[in-house]
Amino acid sequence: MIKRELSSILTFYAVSPIHAGSGASVATVDLPIQRERHTGYPHIQASGVKGSLRDHFRKFNETNDEKLINFIFGSDTQDGWSKYDDSQPGAISVSDAKLLFFPMRSNVAPFVWVTCPTVMNRLKRDLEYAGISMEETFEVKDDGAQVLKGDFKGVAKIVLEDALVVVSKEEPIEVDFINNNFSEVDKLLLISDKMFDYCVSSCTEIQTNIKIDSKTGTAEDGSLRYQEFLPADSILYSIIYYSASSQELQAVNIKNYLQTTINSFLQIGGDVTLGKGVCKIKWIDGGK
Repeated sequence: MIKRELSSILTFYAVSPIHAGSGASVATVDLPIQRERHTGYPHIQASGVKGSLRDHFRKFNETNDEKLINFIFGSDTQDGWSKYDDSQPGAISVSDAKLLFFPMRSNVAPFVWVTCPTVMNRLKRDLEYAGISMEETFEVKDDGAQVLKGDFKGVAKIVLEDALVVVSKEEPIEVDFINNNFSEVDKLLLISDKMFDYCVSSCTEIQTNIKIDSKTGTAEDGSLRYQEFLPADSILYSIIYYSASSQELQAVNIKNYLQTTINSFLQIGGDVTLGKGVCKIKWIDGGK
């Protein structure tokens, strides 16, 4: 059982495509993204989330205190921790960043967001552990769809890339947690697990990369590669738990240090020099 004194939900809005690589090629994609083993849904492993938080904190923490960085994130020689000292566990616990809303090209807007019962019920359990209750139940089958947010009145059938879903009820399911914390999401559909699997398996972004030979001006032999990205406008969330690191450094202080320093944008995943992985973040306080 994780020792927790305080918790937060950290949300990630992908401003640019994210490549959190799995390191193993599959089929025709040379550089695929990380996916959950049991569902196949894209995610970002906790180590990648924590590493990005640490890197951002290291660069932008005004106190420039390496001891503080080691206390919050765990001891590391990169932050001046002596290899001869005992290791220090971090005062925060970070979960995987799980996919919450996925953007899909549509006939009713440039894109709409989709989610599914499995994702929403999992969010419900995660929020419960973080002390936030969500009472709604979620169920959609086959090619059905229910409105979670936005105006879909008069639209019975919606095209999602190459698939078609049928809206069974125009009036949205009122979910307070979504309405209160995701104002940027204006059109959100709950679709079936099967349809969601199609979306996140077939509609991620694949980019082609080559390297130009400066002498010939042509592509270098063997430089062609196909790289997968979680598309821009994807929304993910991670749960952060805080515990006291010492008598002087209580959980509330750690939470304040972290949220004050990391409060607008965060880069996560690879290809930072290509502008990838930029996320607008938001902190949501956990309950009791």
